[in-house]
Formats: sequence, C-alpha cells, structure tokens
Amino acid sequence: MEAVAQHHRLDEVAAQLRAPLTRFFQRRAGPGEDTEDLVQDVFSRLAGQDLANIENIQGYIFQVASNILRDRARRASVRSVICSPPDDFDVADEAGFSPERILQSREALQMMVSALNELPENVRTVFCRYHLEGVAQVDIARQLGLSLSSVEKRMSRANSHLLHRLRAFL
Repeated sequence: MEAVAQHHRLDEVAAQLRAPLTRFFQRRAGPGEDTEDLVQDVFSRLAGQDLANIENIQGYIFQVASNILRDRARRASVRSVICSPPDDFDVADEAGFSPERILQSREALQMMVSALNELPENVRTVFCRYHLEGVAQVDIARQLGLSLSSVEKRMSRANSHLLHRLRAFL
C-alpha cells in the first residue's frame, strides 16, 4: 500500500513540476539535448524514494535536475578527452610520449575495458556510476535500492578484478 502512495505522490509531483523542469532544461541544456529525456531522468531518480519525507520537494527536484546536467557535462567532457587528442599533440613531444608508450597505453586501456565488460552487469553498473559518472556510493545505493554495504562489496569486487587483470597484463 505504501508503494502505491509513493507512486501516486510521484505522479502528483510530476504533473505539477514537469513544465517548470522542461523550461529549466531548455534554458540550461546544450544543443542536441532532449529536454524530455532530462525531465524523465529526474523522475527516474525519484522513483522509489519516499517523497513524503522531503520538506522542500520543489527545491529537491531542481537540485536533482542540476545534478543531472552536471553529470551529463562531466560525461561529455570525459568523452571528448578520450575521443579526441589535443590539437597540439605531438607523438614524440618532450613529455616522453613515444609511439611505443602510446601503443602500450592503448593496449592497457583496451584490456581494462575488456576486463570491465567481464564483470556481471550489477557490479559493472556500480563501478561505472562511481568512477565514470561521479555518483557517490550512498547515492548509488539509494538509486539502485541497495544497501551501502552491497555497493561497497560490488566496488571491491570490480576493483579486485580490474587490479588482477592489470597485474597480469603488466
């Protein structure tokens, strides 16, 4: 019964704040961002939370919206750094980036991505949210409906596996 009440409360909040959230994202999101997807992300993060205990629901929801924009910007900046080298990048510059070192780094990165894909999806999800999206472990636990201990155990499992694979590679 309580879950039904929470779902009903989320529906009420969504009906009340969908238009203001859409305007919020339209003013702040970059070109190419689908504001409806961003609004949906907000309500997805709220699903399963006890909204009745939140004193300022509107402030909380707009904080979640700001966090979503920050997370997307962080992921976009990481992608741009990984996918495109700087314009002034010289393979043999004075920092010691020899072709051999670059090849070794690429192989190590491929090995780490492969090792990450070997992990069970639930472990990989926790690892990626923490390390790639910058979500705090306590927030991951809340979002996934897990205990903090479960999140910590999954992080430990992922870190151990990746460290083991890295040692074997070196």
